[in-house]
Amino acid sequence: MRQNTINAKTELYCIFGNPVRHSLSPAMHNAAFAHAGINAVYLAFEPETIAEGVSAFRSLGMKGASVTIPFKVAIMKCCDDISPLAAGIGAVNTLLNRNGAIEGHNTDGYGAVLALQKSGTAVSGSRALVIGNGGSARAIAFTLLSEGCAVAIAGRIAERITPLAEDLGKTGTPVPVHLIRELDATITKDFNIVINTTPLGMEPLAAQSPLPEELLHPGQTVFDIVYAPEETSFLRSALRRGCRTIPGKEMLLYQGVQQFKLWTGTEAPVEIMRAALKG
Repeated sequence: MRQNTINAKTELYCIFGNPVRHSLSPAMHNAAFAHAGINAVYLAFEPETIAEGVSAFRSLGMKGASVTIPFKVAIMKCCDDISPLAAGIGAVNTLLNRNGAIEGHNTDGYGAVLALQKSGTAVSGSRALVIGNGGSARAIAFTLLSEGCAVAIAGRIAERITPLAEDLGKTGTPVPVHLIRELDATITKDFNIVINTTPLGMEPLAAQSPLPEELLHPGQTVFDIVYAPEETSFLRSALRRGCRTIPGKEMLLYQGVQQFKLWTGTEAPVEIMRAALKG
């Protein structure tokens, strides 16, 4: 692997979030830049507001940025242009500086879809149960719908999941809602994909799982977007039930692959990025 040499011509990329010092994105993207021989560096910044971050992005002539919690929605007001996919999702996780005009994109759903496909799971024609109601749930569900996958939303509080389902239903495809306490094995058997987008399974909730183990079925693809720990309680339950499992690092990887392509116009070195995520 080539080594990055920092000099006066080095281009700057970053991730905006708060907190974000734990992010694996700098290791992943810096490894990709080095391997591709691109004179660039990717850093992590924690601005108080995203408006301050975008001001720096503009004034310093940064080429691109990732955007994460809590700025994915607020950043939309700072963009000069927003891709149709990001506009439909209602959140932006990627900035591209195109000759001074800031474009907003969303690669989260793309990352989830590609992780599913690379695992051998068909998306078009499938039925997915998406657990959660946050920005990741919205991005993944919207992108699944756009790829021809039927989607239902599950959660613990009706007032939180119903508005999301109603927004998604505006695409023209009805999106049912299920309260987790009312789910049974007969209902969950109808889904061949189950995706956790909640923080359950992440510290300090590492012992918790979004669904009881008995609601999972052999042959289902179970995907947990939590990437630390790599094998969550939910994924361990799925393995015991004979399911195919996908860890959260796969989504992190493939959303980053799409970011790299947007920023550089070249194909990303996928295996180099995967190795960087493993440390």
